[in-house]
Amino acid sequence: MKKILLLLLATVCIIYVSCKKNTIDKDGPGEVFGKWKLTETMFDPGDGSGKYKKVTGDAKYLTLEKSADKAGKFSGNAMPDLYAFRILDSVTMEVFSNTYKTPSTYRYKVSAKYLQLNPPCIEGCGYKFVRE
Repeated sequence: MKKILLLLLATVCIIYVSCKKNTIDKDGPGEVFGKWKLTETMFDPGDGSGKYKKVTGDAKYLTLEKSADKAGKFSGNAMPDLYAFRILDSVTMEVFSNTYKTPSTYRYKVSAKYLQLNPPCIEGCGYKFVRE
């Protein structure tokens, strides 16, 4: 009986220790909605040497507002030409701007604190934000 109890206790201890604690912030992964501050930009000249550079000067913000299921509106001064978007999947969104008549497909990465947007560029380009 003692061996069974000891074996059961050891099994419970192993299961308890092996479980990871969930440390995801309240908005969880993949939540693009909210106010974001632009921190870095990257524009590659076409030779692969492009690197993200810190934004200087006045702070610029981008707000992604939820308007319908997987859709939303842009506001703010970081990317003033954009006005609406629709999330296609976990890495792409359809973006509507005042410059182009047809929507563009942007790639994005999001976590609880960071957002990266990559528009369709011939050379590499991108924007990095932190949640406000």
